[in-house]
Amino acid sequence: MVKSSTMKKLIITFNLLFFAFLANAQNVEIGIKAGISSDKIKLEDVQNVNTKIEGNVTTNIGAYLRASTPIGLYVQPEAVFNRRGSNFTVDGLDPFSHTANYVDVPVLLGWRFLKTVRVFAGPNFQFLMKQVTEIPNDPNFKAEDLKGFNTGYQVGAGLDLLRLRVDLKYDFNVNDMGSAFSYKGVSPTLQNNMITLQLGYRLFSLL
Repeated sequence: MVKSSTMKKLIITFNLLFFAFLANAQNVEIGIKAGISSDKIKLEDVQNVNTKIEGNVTTNIGAYLRASTPIGLYVQPEAVFNRRGSNFTVDGLDPFSHTANYVDVPVLLGWRFLKTVRVFAGPNFQFLMKQVTEIPNDPNFKAEDLKGFNTGYQVGAGLDLLRLRVDLKYDFNVNDMGSAFSYKGVSPTLQNNMITLQLGYRLFSLL
């Protein structure tokens, strides 16, 4: 688990980085984006409970701001409404589903070259907004709450085509995101990896 003091340092560092880029930016653009994600879920600490898990294809929508320097380096904070979903099969229970809605705030450091190609990476601050767990009819089952805040990481590549922005991202969590359920006293912890394809549109530039 990332300590709160470490998290505060990370947030301060990336805020300073963003404002440093903003002060020296050749261009600042604002745009919107939307896409689809394919989840790959892992369960840990399952102990003697046999489980299977299947990720779903979900959608996301949000906005971004990009501050670019003359040499192609840029910083891009985003705010994206993201839904993560999965289907569980636990021995002794009927299959059930779990969905969690997040506001993801990635802060990406990237490099644009050949005028259109980009690569980027950075932390993704994940804020849980809502979760829904189907509750099987079994007294040994209990829905649990995931952590309200997580830090993931994103790496990826993109293309700038006129006003269009195409991004392919890999999103992963190093630490667990909490438990979605407990069964017979066992609370498996969840990790979520995602592959995301997004299409963005530059609305306007500030510089």
